[in-house]
Amino acid sequence: MFTADPTPLEIEVLVLPDATLILVAALIEPLRAANRVLGREQFRWTLTTPDGAAASNRAGVPIPAARAFDPVAGAAPLVVAGSYDIARHVTSGLIRRLGRAGRARPMIGGVEAGAWALARAGLLTGRRATTHWEDLADFAAAFPDIDIQPRRFVIDGNRFTSGGAGPTLDLMLELIRVRLGYPLSLEVAKLFTYERSERADQAPALALARPREPHLARAVAAMETNLEEPWPISRIARAANVSTRHLQTLFLRDLGVTPYAHYQALRLNRARRLLIETRLPVLEIAGQSGFASPASFTRAYRRRHGESPRETRAQACF
Repeated sequence: MFTADPTPLEIEVLVLPDATLILVAALIEPLRAANRVLGREQFRWTLTTPDGAAASNRAGVPIPAARAFDPVAGAAPLVVAGSYDIARHVTSGLIRRLGRAGRARPMIGGVEAGAWALARAGLLTGRRATTHWEDLADFAAAFPDIDIQPRRFVIDGNRFTSGGAGPTLDLMLELIRVRLGYPLSLEVAKLFTYERSERADQAPALALARPREPHLARAVAAMETNLEEPWPISRIARAANVSTRHLQTLFLRDLGVTPYAHYQALRLNRARRLLIETRLPVLEIAGQSGFASPASFTRAYRRRHGESPRETRAQACF
């Protein structure tokens, strides 16, 4: 699941009662956004509940389910989403079903209090894991055989956990980045005007849309406003009031990519949006994305997206 793979991915989300709306949205909205950016159905999801009924929550907006959770129905990775009253909702019957799923599914994760459900089923024994920061001490006391990590999300082999709705968004951006590359994760992050938390303990940290570091923020802003006629990186550095070498260090430290890679990702993402959402000629899109010739644009686009601009346009479904 968290490996480079261009094939479509389907996941099952087991929504426990009292799971918050924002937690479920943090799981599926980045995937929906990625599909929109790509112009195809790259990610699919099925929402289930323990009994097949809509999951109630404290917002009074029940979350409908496609069916009841069946641990051996299909081989999709399973994500357990839970927030409140987890002890009441994780019954002995559900624990048994989760145990069966642990043997049948290729990967299982728990987001926010979903980590408690996995732990009660013995699926995190000997693993690194996390949960909501308010519950870390209680989680560690209840499960001494789990290596508790005070991190936003943790991926350990075929298990993964997150510490809340915001960290779950981090987790899904990481899924998109690992499977399909930095440019797509950047574009999805920008759709949410996403910013990283002050806690910079996750690598690579996806402070993609609006970096907090002021020099880096100025550099990114200069790039975003000069896509059609790209500036040299040295000029971007001057606009950010740092040396070119220091700018390179900032990008690698905070974004995990070089300034050139980030700048090109912005330009190629713009080109992809124009190909999918407009009928502008490819030659004009190349120019609006800062490429001097159609040939150089096509080469760069194919390297980044694995298909030609014309193939993207032909396959776009929304």
